[in-house]
Amino acid sequence: MSKTSLSVEVHFTSSKAWSPKLKEVAFDKYKLKSIPTAKQQQDDTQQSLVLEFQDLWEESQVNSNPQREGDYILSFLSLVDAMKVDFNAFKLNTVDLTETLRRRSSFLRGEMDSSIDLGELCRRLKSLDQDLLIQYLRGCSAYRSALSLIEESPTLSLFLLVTAIEAVSHNVVRSGDLRKDFVEFILTYLSKSFEEQLGIELLTKLINEAYNMRCAFTHGGREISIGTLSADNIHRIYVKHKVEGKEVCSPSLAWFASVVQNVLLRFLTLQEAREGRESILSDLAREEAIMQVIAARDIQSGQFVTTRDLDLDFKEKP
Repeated sequence: MSKTSLSVEVHFTSSKAWSPKLKEVAFDKYKLKSIPTAKQQQDDTQQSLVLEFQDLWEESQVNSNPQREGDYILSFLSLVDAMKVDFNAFKLNTVDLTETLRRRSSFLRGEMDSSIDLGELCRRLKSLDQDLLIQYLRGCSAYRSALSLIEESPTLSLFLLVTAIEAVSHNVVRSGDLRKDFVEFILTYLSKSFEEQLGIELLTKLINEAYNMRCAFTHGGREISIGTLSADNIHRIYVKHKVEGKEVCSPSLAWFASVVQNVLLRFLTLQEAREGRESILSDLAREEAIMQVIAARDIQSGQFVTTRDLDLDFKEKP
């Protein structure tokens, strides 16, 4: 009986270029090939490449995951050569399956909501106490990064979605229990439509499971549940499955991202708007660009300073 063999191609872009003389590199069962790359500018070193390998099945084998195997190799290459690696396309037996891998981010496409009063939201943003404002902006940054990683690194995406809530929740609830702060903050500010759709018991279970997956990654380096990825692929809020014999309900990334956005925006809309804070964002941005250093010699006001005028090295005390 012949074995099943699938031809796999993973197209990607590296931030470092190969030598022009190098066209192909083979290692283990994998092969790297360079393909013509359009340069954006003269000093651009980006390189378009293809990773090829055979997904060979054993006689008793019933499934495989060559896309994930290819992803392992791309991450390994990134580490080995200290370069950025961006996934572009995935082909199986010459069939392009790239779009099937982008289902979890389909909710990010569409038209922007022109009915949102950005001016009023910005006034409420600037009205937050400074410490809370800083944390809220960090939450926004974590949410933004989470969405950009939702296709290529769903585990990091979920981690950042949880972080987006935690950045604010610990400064609002302050129970002393990080998980309790997280869950209570979400349930307090989440629109009632979420509870009406799922019921409070299931809703709380899904929120806790998102936090469980964040902890599993933070403390054990574990990837998010296959149930979460499956829920996104079939456009469900969650999937019920078993992990090590225990029944688990894993939320989809798309659903949890909608929870995070809803909670952070509703929290903001419930804050009181204050006047006289027009320059607060400019002030915070300016403060972030300031670094306190130690002068190596006397420096006069208005003097142009170079690194030779500063003590930038660590020295052991005698």
